[in-house]
Amino acid sequence: MTAKSIRGPFALAAVAAALVLGACASAPAETSPPVYTERGPHEVGVLTLSLSDRKVEVYYPAAAGAAQGRTNDVYLQTEPVPPMLAGMLKRIPDTVDLKVTIPAFRDAPAASGAAYPLVMVSHGAGGWRSGHGNLLSGMASWGFVVASVDFTEYGFASFASPGARDMNARRTASAAALDAALDLMTKANAEGPLKGLVNTSSIGAVGHSAGGGTMFAAIDNPRIDSIIGWAPVPPQGPGATPKPTMIIAAEIDSGISVASLTSAYDKLNGPKRLVTIPRMGHNAFSDSCLSIQSGNDLISAVKQMGLPVPAGLLDLAQNGCRPGDLDTKTGWALIQHITVAQLRTSLGVPGAAPMITTDLGPAYRDATFEVREATAP
Repeated sequence: MTAKSIRGPFALAAVAAALVLGACASAPAETSPPVYTERGPHEVGVLTLSLSDRKVEVYYPAAAGAAQGRTNDVYLQTEPVPPMLAGMLKRIPDTVDLKVTIPAFRDAPAASGAAYPLVMVSHGAGGWRSGHGNLLSGMASWGFVVASVDFTEYGFASFASPGARDMNARRTASAAALDAALDLMTKANAEGPLKGLVNTSSIGAVGHSAGGGTMFAAIDNPRIDSIIGWAPVPPQGPGATPKPTMIIAAEIDSGISVASLTSAYDKLNGPKRLVTIPRMGHNAFSDSCLSIQSGNDLISAVKQMGLPVPAGLLDLAQNGCRPGDLDTKTGWALIQHITVAQLRTSLGVPGAAPMITTDLGPAYRDATFEVREATAP
């Protein structure tokens, strides 16, 4: 496709949304098509907050110089493994490196002098709060407080639980968990290391796969101003409250087809966007793609140990992470660019351009993507 900036009817709706959300009307708009493929202007801190039954990983703009004397944060892919399976971990071969490094600094001092829009995030089925750290820290570097919640209802540990919770109960529990996490972030803005950093009157919601389904199910939650689904379980309806939405579809997704997401998009109220990224698969959004490519991922380790791994789970985990698929880091750059551009516009960030450019420069000449948009269902 020919590279171009996406304008049209969404631009008018975006300007209206900015005014409604209290954006500064006098702030100059970005005059050239902005590109968000690289890290933003902020160093990024990361800390863990706790609810009574789950944890929340928060990535946030850090104070200038916060990186000095600190090393990048590291997590282990085994962290979400429940205690009942702890013995299994001892059998993982020493040759498998399950460490993941994230470009963020643990407990770094937060930036001061401004409050940044809040973005709530949900992982997909079998995931956990830290599993998208590369993308989430990149988003935070562009001026967002990004709170990734452990949705235990469908997270990693739920796969080891005896008996599955029925779907209606799972949806109800997930909705309650999202509200509890929103309350937690409101409290975090009032006291503690994030005091004054979080703009809780400007809130976006981002979800991957099943997590996208959770966020779209919250479309009528008055606290949520904008929703983005990364290869999401298709939204079930438009909701009663029109608000900006976006679906990012992965062209070779073996679990959630572009056709199903296009059908769901057609039913949503505007303003809305549908982005399709060629050669991208279902799991390309997660940190584990790089680990899968090197053979250092948890599922491969379990398989090496001779434990049964459902073929469907293995296929979905590797979808988008195989040779010939879109390069993982290139995919992350595209997702970050598209997501940040949408959040800036839909949350009324002062000066945000009401467009998403697909002209990302020579490095991305072979990594094009398509955008549809509309202001009405």
